[in-house]
Amino acid sequence: MTLVQDIDASQAANDRPPRLRMYLLGPFALTDTRFGRITPKGQKAQGLLALLALAPRNERTRVWLRDRLWSGSNQKRAATNLRQTVFELKRDLGELIDDILVIDSKTISLRADTLWVDAWALDDTPGLYGKLALNPDTQLLEGMDIADEEFEDWLRTERTLWSDKLTRMAETSPRTPASGPALPARPDPQPLLQRMAPPNPSKLCIGYLPSIQHGCDDSTMYLADFILEGIARNLKELEPVNIYDFRNATLPSDTLTGAVEVEYYVRLRTLQIGEAMTFTFFLYRAPNMILEWSQSIQAQRRDVIEDDFGLMHGFISQNVDRLARFLFEGRGTPGGQPPPPQQVAYTALNLMFRLDDNALDNAQTLLDAAQDISPDPIYPALKCYGLSFKLGENVGQLASGEAEETRALVREVLQGNPFNSITLASLGHVLGYGFGDHAAAATLLNRAVELNPTQAFVWDHYALHKLYTGETDAAYDAARRAVRLGAYSPLRFGFDTTLCMTAMLKGELGQAVTSGRAALTRQPRFSAAMRYLTATYGLQNRPEEARGIYDRLLIEDPDFSDPEIRRKRFRVLHRETEDQILRGLNVCGL
Repeated sequence: MTLVQDIDASQAANDRPPRLRMYLLGPFALTDTRFGRITPKGQKAQGLLALLALAPRNERTRVWLRDRLWSGSNQKRAATNLRQTVFELKRDLGELIDDILVIDSKTISLRADTLWVDAWALDDTPGLYGKLALNPDTQLLEGMDIADEEFEDWLRTERTLWSDKLTRMAETSPRTPASGPALPARPDPQPLLQRMAPPNPSKLCIGYLPSIQHGCDDSTMYLADFILEGIARNLKELEPVNIYDFRNATLPSDTLTGAVEVEYYVRLRTLQIGEAMTFTFFLYRAPNMILEWSQSIQAQRRDVIEDDFGLMHGFISQNVDRLARFLFEGRGTPGGQPPPPQQVAYTALNLMFRLDDNALDNAQTLLDAAQDISPDPIYPALKCYGLSFKLGENVGQLASGEAEETRALVREVLQGNPFNSITLASLGHVLGYGFGDHAAAATLLNRAVELNPTQAFVWDHYALHKLYTGETDAAYDAARRAVRLGAYSPLRFGFDTTLCMTAMLKGELGQAVTSGRAALTRQPRFSAAMRYLTATYGLQNRPEEARGIYDRLLIEDPDFSDPEIRRKRFRVLHRETEDQILRGLNVCGL
């Protein structure tokens, strides 16, 4: 059994009471123990959750959901409508969305481990009939009216099943509720005002301003929110950020009581003229609304919709990289003090890639300090990630017992079931590259990609995993995507290096040389780039250039001249792939 399977099994055995509650018998309702009633506004959004709650394994494919909610639309329009409904759920549920839904490119499912549903509870324990105050006339999803024939057929069938079930339970259930622990009561009709956790004053505060839209139609109206929320989500994965949403004027005023702390406002402008579209991201400094900078992209509508949002993902990533540099690199701290908590993860990750003798120690110091203050799993995950530099870049040595300590730290972080793609990708890389547990690595990296397909760091480590396991084509495609998404990232040289590696193994030697040179221009000490560029020159029969890079490599990693160390540095699982790499070195007599 793999490490991830061990952890999943332990989580299944952990009987923690869920904080989220969904009611299907009677009017649909969704509540949270902290925030009160959080029922989404739209009927289609409520219907989507109901379809999942009553599905086998609480999961449905996107195609099945589209056929039930938009059966009268063509395939493209139905797919667009489903995306828009998912974004409405994200808007209404905010930070709770990850506690309710698991979303990937093919399926959508409910998280049964964090959710209590009255229908589930009744199926498991029919004796709860009395405690839930049900009767034979209680109607499933009372009042839900979605004008789609396929949904109505599904609803009629489910209501018939539940009517029969409730009638049978009424005949066998005691007239008075049995004794036992109280069940969660159905929420009051009016929502509670408090919808957000108290703001953390140590976090950076950003406000969403209403989007500006000109000429947008039904299929493009939601793209501004798609981009804006993608930017904020990517930023929040690496740094704690408080988000205050000014886009929806109907939200309770209590949600904005901490907005006095907002330092920056962001907004999107979408301009559509026929098929031509322009998207512009704006960053303003509070309180005077001074425009710090803006960034635009132009595209054809069909390219935006039909490219599975690849173009939008690139625009999101570019803005995140620029925003992160602006917010976290240039602010500085007085008297040489360490950066505040909202800068630690970003700073530590960039320190690791400096590759100097003190890089890992300095990053570790920052992460240790932040972990003492905040339980965010990104900090211990990045501490684990630093191990890969010791193995691959010859930056320090593994101390006695450090490997097992790292394994223990990985277990600890995963037991928290993190929903952060950078955390998952970091741990997946450590398990695969560091410990050779490629099955566990695959699980985590697949989760990371599904969780956030706009994150260049995630695609880069997904590509590395595919390379190590011999899936060259998938590795090359993922590496190209990482370079496209991370074009403005300070870690770009790492993405270029991965593209060099995968291109060489795919036989795209020209691309391998171009990417390897680009990586070494940005970071001349990066051993991985030198290793693969040397091998590429060898395969091209360019011995002088290979020898020049090899001599530079030995300065950084003198042990690389040892054939056994050489194999360990590449850490490729498939022997054929490893032989191809070493053949490039042997051609030049290295």
